[in-house]
Amino acid sequence: MLGQLALIEQDFFNALAPGLIGSSDQVSSGHRFGFAELQQRFGVPVRVLPSLRDPAGLQMLQDAGADLFISIRFGQILRNEALAIPPRGVLNLHSGLLPQYRGVLATFRALLNGDPEIGCTLHWIDSPGIDVGRIIETARVAVEKERSLLWHILSLYQPGARLIMNAIRRLERDEPMTGTSQDPSAGAYYSFPGEDDLMQFTTQGWRLFDREDVWDLFESYGFPLRISAP
Repeated sequence: MLGQLALIEQDFFNALAPGLIGSSDQVSSGHRFGFAELQQRFGVPVRVLPSLRDPAGLQMLQDAGADLFISIRFGQILRNEALAIPPRGVLNLHSGLLPQYRGVLATFRALLNGDPEIGCTLHWIDSPGIDVGRIIETARVAVEKERSLLWHILSLYQPGARLIMNAIRRLERDEPMTGTSQDPSAGAYYSFPGEDDLMQFTTQGWRLFDREDVWDLFESYGFPLRISAP
């Protein structure tokens, strides 16, 4: 079941949509851009970062000459050698409310636990620990029981982007942004759900995704998929 979710939320759209978006005349300023479109429009190179255990990976980070690193859904642990590179530090957008939900698929866990809202957290990465850095700001979205897990995950994307932009503007104004330390004893670390977790999730009436979610996602990029009857 999680493989199906990953196919829809990550693999399928990442593989198909950026190519369509980058070459389509339908894309306007009111629609989102894929990586190819962003690279062409703003002249910002997009590169695949090798393993940070490989010296070439660290060298690529060094060569970027960036003042600030922003991590979003990054699958590697940033160790001290990488954290020391950007002079303004490293920010991470975590797809859950910290410190309650460290680890993966925090939205799944929040829905499973019956929380009335989900959220995402912008925090500093100041050590190689996972989701333990000082919290800068959170964004919250009310849970809608009739909606799917995928819908709730996608609902956090724009609020999360706003958190990042707010932080960048504050840094540009040289405002202090130390953040609030987390209580290491609070919350829990969650790994990928197991079969029992998924069974409990569906028993509660939740769905991983709906066809409407996929349609809405494509249409938000300017590609209408539904045809209305005349």
